[in-house]
Amino acid sequence: MPQTQNFTLSEAGYVLGRTPAMLNKAVDTGIILARQKKVGNIVQRLLGPAELRFLRLADELDKDLTPAGRRRLYGALRKLPEDAHKLQLGKLELDLAQIDTDLKDRMKRLETVRGRIDSEGDRGEALIRGTTISAHLIAALTRDEGVDAVLADFPSITRDQAEAAVEYAKAYPKRGRPYPTKSLKTTLAALADAGAFDDDSDLGEVGPRAIP
Repeated sequence: MPQTQNFTLSEAGYVLGRTPAMLNKAVDTGIILARQKKVGNIVQRLLGPAELRFLRLADELDKDLTPAGRRRLYGALRKLPEDAHKLQLGKLELDLAQIDTDLKDRMKRLETVRGRIDSEGDRGEALIRGTTISAHLIAALTRDEGVDAVLADFPSITRDQAEAAVEYAKAYPKRGRPYPTKSLKTTLAALADAGAFDDDSDLGEVGPRAIP
């Protein structure tokens, strides 16, 4: 596991398969602690390896842990070196090797995804590397249309690039106004199929009009 590596809640959510809202709640309720980092006017919450290890263990041991047991486990994990893969709790020894391997694999996947996206693209927009196409736009369209339909609309990108955009958007959600989940091409096609452009009987003669 990388040394002294901290993750934003959205990054940690990607690694753990949880939503940032779930992780925020875990911090708010005192289940885990978060470091804080100010970025501009925003204060980010950051989770370290101990928090990721604890949440993965809690998923597996949830029914077997009392609130006191959770606190004891979390406290022990916070003291455990990151390169130690066995945890001693009284007479109980926990082998963390598989959990650490799983977390490491997801962290590597996150690094791979980041490598396929230019996060400092035009006007601060995250672009699929080597293109001028927004990663968040592709991710939004994919939610409703699926990868195959998006690839048909954007033939210049590959399936791997589209899938990387989807994963990138999970770890780094778009701020501000979201992109539409249907492309203009798809919307116009749906309108045409519904006959929206067929009946022009009420349109009358179309011509220039004088501006009053």
